[in-house]
Amino acid sequence: MTRASSARPTSMAQRDAWDARGLPAPEHVSDGLWAFPVPIPASALPYTLAYVFIGSDGVHVVDPGWDGVETLPSIEKVLASFGLRVTDIVTIIVTHHHPDHLGAAARLRQASGARLVLSGREADVLTQETAPGRNDRAAYERLLEAWAVPSARREELRESFDRPSLVPTTVADVLVADGDRIELGDAGSLDVLLTPGHTSGHMCLVDRARGVVLSGDHVLPRIYAGVGIGTLPGTDPLGDYLDSLDRIAGLGDLEVLPGHEFRFTGLAGRCAEIAAHHLRRTAEVAVLRPELGDAPVWEYARRLTWTAGWDGLDGFHLHSALRQADMHLDLVRSGRAAAFLSRVSSD
Repeated sequence: MTRASSARPTSMAQRDAWDARGLPAPEHVSDGLWAFPVPIPASALPYTLAYVFIGSDGVHVVDPGWDGVETLPSIEKVLASFGLRVTDIVTIIVTHHHPDHLGAAARLRQASGARLVLSGREADVLTQETAPGRNDRAAYERLLEAWAVPSARREELRESFDRPSLVPTTVADVLVADGDRIELGDAGSLDVLLTPGHTSGHMCLVDRARGVVLSGDHVLPRIYAGVGIGTLPGTDPLGDYLDSLDRIAGLGDLEVLPGHEFRFTGLAGRCAEIAAHHLRRTAEVAVLRPELGDAPVWEYARRLTWTAGWDGLDGFHLHSALRQADMHLDLVRSGRAAAFLSRVSSD
């Protein structure tokens, strides 16, 4: 979902290409750092932005994108423009496990022999998401019962649940944690900032020397990325996301290199907008809480404001709405919502 944004584009070519649903040309970002698009087939999102750091000892790629027929040739073409080949890639870093970021990593590693880097927490998420028993129909039936979904609406949710996963089974070579530094030889270094919320192990990468932060899907210039799309048991995706927005907002006015759309500045302002966007629904749940109390998720969800309208939600979109309502309700029940809401109201 997109709205007006305070993010200030630093690449008009990327912004214009995104709006036209085209592909921008590879762009020079800073000394030894380039951005280029990787197409996403049959998607509302035209491309993922991948990044390459080039040093004398090799090439380091961040978020190589979807594993499509165009991906490897597009990477080969970009590298060839510098007189380099895929076999010059020595590091592949992935911010999170979604197929439009991780998808091509295994194929690229096989072609290059590069090391693949993920956060340790995201490796746990990936193991969970690709486990043979992940699509536990009995567990999903229990969830539909707990949410009090009417019998007449359950079949469309079952069909959505049974969709095949696009997440690739991949094992990382190097696992990193919050505060670690990924060394890129004479191409520099990246500090790991764990930013759970979009997924439990999502990480952003801070390049202080160049004054940039690679934000994955945590902060995008106009899109409001989903929350809780791959979470570990016992976590609080929405609360974690809001805390992570606070963390990254404190980095200062670095240029943001996101996973989609276009490069921009105005990080703190954009983080505040994203937090306010999510907390609008939290506020709706908080208002309903005295009236509905321990009513099931379905009763809360049908009373909330949805872009398509409640009656316009079906299948996967209905599941997503129920999941979001559940997360907002959990945040209110936990008592954490009051602090977040008061912070927004005082801004």
